[in-house]
Amino acid sequence: MTNKTTPWGPERLRAAASAYWESCTLHAAVRTGLTEALAAGPASLAELAPRLGLDPRGLAILARALLGLDLVREQEGRLVLNPGVAEHFTPDSPRDLSNMILHMADMVGDWTKLAECVRQGRPVERPALDQPGPSPRAHFYRAMRDIARQQAPGMAGRVGLKDGQHLLDLGGGPGVYGLTFADEVPGLLATVFDQPQAREHFQAEAALHPGAERVDFREGDFHRDDLGGPYDVAWLSQILHGEGPEDCARLVRAAANALKPGGWLWVQEFVVQIPGHPWPGLFGLNMLINTPQGQAYTAAEIKAMLSQAGLVQVRYDGPVRADAAAGLVCGQKPDGGAA
Repeated sequence: MTNKTTPWGPERLRAAASAYWESCTLHAAVRTGLTEALAAGPASLAELAPRLGLDPRGLAILARALLGLDLVREQEGRLVLNPGVAEHFTPDSPRDLSNMILHMADMVGDWTKLAECVRQGRPVERPALDQPGPSPRAHFYRAMRDIARQQAPGMAGRVGLKDGQHLLDLGGGPGVYGLTFADEVPGLLATVFDQPQAREHFQAEAALHPGAERVDFREGDFHRDDLGGPYDVAWLSQILHGEGPEDCARLVRAAANALKPGGWLWVQEFVVQIPGHPWPGLFGLNMLINTPQGQAYTAAEIKAMLSQAGLVQVRYDGPVRADAAAGLVCGQKPDGGAA
């Protein structure tokens, strides 16, 4: 496979056109339970096929492809995961990516309809996400949880959170950021605001955090319901991309109005920069496929939203870490009154 540094030509075009083969191979390895089984230890094909309920021929062909990708290796007639990836397929590991991979797999069929979405400017039609068993909705919440678990540690210091402050984690889902911030900042209070269906995911996550007694969950629709407060800091992580510009502006204004004078609003988003990391632009297409008005935004566009909400000292604070696709934008509510 090639990357963005490879010049466009026949090699890169062929690689881009067939990139889904590699993706679907990875999806199948997770969906069949193969990666989880190998994360627990080496095993032979003869052992794995009956254990996982897989056809021996199908498993052998999948294993050969994974060997070619160096995701798995062979040791004394048994398959073993590449040592660099085992932790990413271990359930409940802090670095588990299985749910993220399943979430991406759930969207493959929708992405095949991208050209039609571009023609019509609207998302694909699909049945309701909520259904019995491990549904796409469950994969989504778990994927967002797992990604946040990797990104949240240390962010409290970057945002400047302090003992005695009250944080709003808006659209926080399982509340990983609010809960992690409370763990890292003694005396910090936090409110996670999200839809009622996110509560069970929040409760499960809260059981893992020592600071959870200082974090509450507030049910509501952030488009129409009171956000509570006033808060010292509002944290909006990866929610603007699901909305169109007008709804983003209203949402930012609502968050700004929920702040105390002098309070700070922080936005974490995939920030489009050209030239720059390719992921935000591709993620914008994902929003075209999945939402009526959502898109990825530039730092200038997000800064304008904050400024129009009356915030001052608005700035792009850079990527969350070196070479990351996500970046931070922040602004302060004036001391003189409501934004």
